[in-house]
Amino acid sequence: VDHVDRAIRISVANGTLTVRYQVQLSERAALMQFQRMDTNADGVVSSEERSAFFDAFQLELCQQLQVELAGKALVLKPDGAAKLLPQCRQVFNFSAPVADLKSGRHAGRLLDSYSRSFPGAYRWDGPKTPGTDGPQVLVAEAPKMHDTDGHPSVLQIKFDVVMP
Repeated sequence: VDHVDRAIRISVANGTLTVRYQVQLSERAALMQFQRMDTNADGVVSSEERSAFFDAFQLELCQQLQVELAGKALVLKPDGAAKLLPQCRQVFNFSAPVADLKSGRHAGRLLDSYSRSFPGAYRWDGPKTPGTDGPQVLVAEAPKMHDTDGHPSVLQIKFDVVMP
């Protein structure tokens, strides 16, 4: 099993919850991705093959992230193309509309089923502008592995959205 380091940031603005999900693959895992990308087996990954692979991977990853906010399940959708960074890092953005949240604290939870198959270190990537007048997303409980109906554990992040 290849371990995958991940950094997750959740933000709320303009009636939308956004999840920024960054993975850092091992070199072996990245090479395995290249093999899967090269669908015509010519030894070269074309931009079309790369785009098709990451579009499909982003959809698969999206289906493995479950978010609840204020007691309601949110339906995440990919938000833009995957961004490839040095050191085998990949960034994916997902978003979901949120109902008009009233002023106050709203409990949320993210379950990361991708972590079941690809465990690894996790880092909360907090807000880039703490202390602003807008909504804040704060970790409510230390992230932990969550057992889902007898299946191997998945990463669970409990957070609060604080609306001004």
